[in-house]
Amino acid sequence: MRILLIKPPLNKNLLAPNKDEPLELEYVAAAAVGHDVEILDLRFEKDLWKKLGDFHPELVGVTAFTCDVRAASSILREVRKFDSRIRTVVGGHHATMLPEDFAHPFVDVIFRGMADDTFKQFVGLLAGGKDIRETPNIALVSEKGLTFTERRPFTGDLDLLPLPARHLTEKYRKHYRDSVGNTTGLMVSSRGCPYRCTFCACWRIMDGKYFTRSVEAVVDEFADMASRVDLICFADDNTLHDTKRAWRMVQLLRERGIKQRFMMYARTDLIVAHPDLMAALKEVGLDYLLVGIESFRDEELKKLNKKIAAETNIEAMQLLRKLGISVSPHMIVDPDFSKDDFRRLLKYIIKLELFRPVYTVLTPLPGTALYEENYARLAIRDYDFFDFTHSVLPTRLSRKEFYRQYAGLYNKSYSFRRYFRWKWKSLLNFWRKKGNYSPPAADRIPFFLLAVMRLFALRLYFKVRHVYKVEPLVKNAENQPTDLG
Repeated sequence: MRILLIKPPLNKNLLAPNKDEPLELEYVAAAAVGHDVEILDLRFEKDLWKKLGDFHPELVGVTAFTCDVRAASSILREVRKFDSRIRTVVGGHHATMLPEDFAHPFVDVIFRGMADDTFKQFVGLLAGGKDIRETPNIALVSEKGLTFTERRPFTGDLDLLPLPARHLTEKYRKHYRDSVGNTTGLMVSSRGCPYRCTFCACWRIMDGKYFTRSVEAVVDEFADMASRVDLICFADDNTLHDTKRAWRMVQLLRERGIKQRFMMYARTDLIVAHPDLMAALKEVGLDYLLVGIESFRDEELKKLNKKIAAETNIEAMQLLRKLGISVSPHMIVDPDFSKDDFRRLLKYIIKLELFRPVYTVLTPLPGTALYEENYARLAIRDYDFFDFTHSVLPTRLSRKEFYRQYAGLYNKSYSFRRYFRWKWKSLLNFWRKKGNYSPPAADRIPFFLLAVMRLFALRLYFKVRHVYKVEPLVKNAENQPTDLG
């Protein structure tokens, strides 16, 4: 069977569009062993109809995050127009949480949860002319609505899943880069998360369970990717939850002499509790950490159910600075912020000398407790704007003032003065260590002009585009269609 898997085009509303490899599709493609599978990345190719005409797929699948729902639906609608005999399927985060949003005539099947765990069975049944309703965790679309098959939580062994079919995206490899130009590769060492943050649905997708791959399998894949990319990015929801396993990974990387730059997510309570592990990870190639600080106030952290104290976040940032580990702290901007809240957040970032902050607007994604609590309050219901940079909830300030303050966070956090100071510190470190210093990726001087241009673009983007693109939608929030069919 000829199978075409599609990554939707970039959402034009996004501040920093995701240009990572479509790891989810590579896993699904690997599961369809014995079939002719291709991946089309519409972020870098534009002609869907040409691909359909050249490949003549019998099955087309699309993945979709919430802000990709409209694009994914449009793709499947076009596929049905091209040839009504092509079977169409959709999966991903949004399909798992709100499958009814894909209950359209141009969609045949909706996958829920880990599609790479069920896709092999589904394709086998479909190709063999058998009843696809034997496939668990799917919903069949018909004129009568959705018919759900058996709900079967994943209980298997991640090591038994085939490795991602990266050869299918090799032609796009040059496009998969981070914000400073490094070629990147994604991999996962675990799935799920044992925590229950109100703004996150990752734990629900895995039915509240946490699964890990064997360290040996992780290091084997890591070594294979090391020769292909500049930076390996762990896409786990919680990479370091099992610290014994993390130490074992460090040990294997040392034994095998693998020194490759990589980044991962980490919780601040774990960072504070295991400083030796952080130092060891840096020794074997840790380039920087993404850390969800979320808020500088205990009361907000409690509302988000982070299970972390504000003081712990401060301790973690101080420890990482002492160890020389770069960090990109993620901070949540609540639509209920006042001007004073914006001012205090910026003061917090400057005081802790955090030079790479990411500010995300609190967004109630489907499947989260936050969504259930705030659905009736949504000011914007168009999924295109569920992108963490637009406020889909009402704001305390006028919306124009809210975005002006939001833009100010980036303008002042990434001011030229702060940026030059950061670069100067890097040069001093290099000089003091007499060349025995490998600067983190974002500190490398060759990317200096690129970084400055990106910062300038941030200013223009926030000051102009966000305000005037959102305001008309808010005025007509009640009339916004949620049915994209």
